[in-house]
Amino acid sequence: MFEDLLRDGIAAARHGEVTLARSLLERAVQLKVGDARLWLWLSRLNDDPTEQRKYLEFAVAAEPHNEGARRQLVLLSDKLDRSRLVPQGETVTQQRPTEPLEVDGQSMQCSQCGGRMSFNPQVASLICSYCGNIQPVDANLATDAAEQVIDFVMPTTRAHRWAEARKLVTCQSCGAVVMLDPAHLVSRCSYCGSNHLLDCPEMEELLEPQVIGLVALDAETAHRHVRTWLGKSIFTPDNLMQDAHDFDLRLAYYPFWTFDGTLELPWSCEVNVGSPRNPQWVGRSGSEYQFYDDVLIPGFSGLEQAEVEAIEPFLLKEVVEFKPEQLAGWPTINYDRPVANAFLMARERVSMQVRQRLHLFIEPGREKRNVCSGGGRWSGTTFKHALLPLWVGTYQFHGKPYHLLVNGQTGKVAGTRPRDDLKIFLLALGVLLLLMLVGVLIYWLWAST
Repeated sequence: MFEDLLRDGIAAARHGEVTLARSLLERAVQLKVGDARLWLWLSRLNDDPTEQRKYLEFAVAAEPHNEGARRQLVLLSDKLDRSRLVPQGETVTQQRPTEPLEVDGQSMQCSQCGGRMSFNPQVASLICSYCGNIQPVDANLATDAAEQVIDFVMPTTRAHRWAEARKLVTCQSCGAVVMLDPAHLVSRCSYCGSNHLLDCPEMEELLEPQVIGLVALDAETAHRHVRTWLGKSIFTPDNLMQDAHDFDLRLAYYPFWTFDGTLELPWSCEVNVGSPRNPQWVGRSGSEYQFYDDVLIPGFSGLEQAEVEAIEPFLLKEVVEFKPEQLAGWPTINYDRPVANAFLMARERVSMQVRQRLHLFIEPGREKRNVCSGGGRWSGTTFKHALLPLWVGTYQFHGKPYHLLVNGQTGKVAGTRPRDDLKIFLLALGVLLLLMLVGVLIYWLWAST
């Protein structure tokens, strides 16, 4: 009866018979109030935004993970910029402009002498390189207000955009014209050295940073951490630290996305409620809830997820509220991985971690078999666009370059190192000989009995 009323009500709504559709759906509600489909269609049949919101809230209450209901609620919210709305079912196509964009560059000049100002993270101030004038910049620890609700961004073009235009910047200090790649957020004039913060129409379509992790390592300290890291592996050549040379480390702020929220993962399995000798397998099912916090995804595709994980953790609880002045004098990379793509990567990472440990969570202490999990349901997701400092570069060893990555907050190092094949061979040979010795010993003990 319920399904018949629902089917006939939807059919009437699609044919424009509003009164009949509403009557059929309201009768269906009396039979089954907890079906989100009813409330979604009733909201579509009503022109009053207040009534629409009421029906959609009923739909979300009945089915919290219903994407259609959540999307419609977001569309009714005044927090959504409708001018950037992506029609449901459509995707954003990104096209590289054929001509470079004219970009305004806010010059960071000293108010006293007109000299170049650079941000010093140790004292949280802009400092003039000529007269030493100091201009403090607020560096407040980031609060929960920095978190952005992803539901309000995903339906818009900003969730799918990234920088692709080359930028043509005219220096406000000397008039020189500089061409920059899409990745740059900050420029330094090649002629007079002035620092510029870039601003252009393309930037308005991008999500601005909310937080920044201020750099804590200078070049000397970063090199010292690299030297220590080179000497830690037992499989590297003995002369690696002495013969490694031409270290080329470059510091920049790189874009990252962080995600918080809740994953509900439904599962099913069979549990032995009998004894090991007389098993009795009974079906069980349920949901496992995982609260995830600050799942970090690189916003720049040139950074591999694996190498970023190798230098984690970043000090994400010590990031501060972002201010454009904090980038003065520091190379900064723009993101080319939009938040929509990054969220998919974060979901995959969290889901994999939960599934790998699922057998430990469910029916603990009991023998289980055929453990299966369904598709995850995501809720309460928030995100931040964070800028984090990285020393990235290479070094040379026997004419071959090797990659380096250094966490600019903690000094943790990752990268590639040459291997000493002789050491690896000798270790493998030693393990083989040990196994043979153990085998001979076991055989001798067995033969002697």
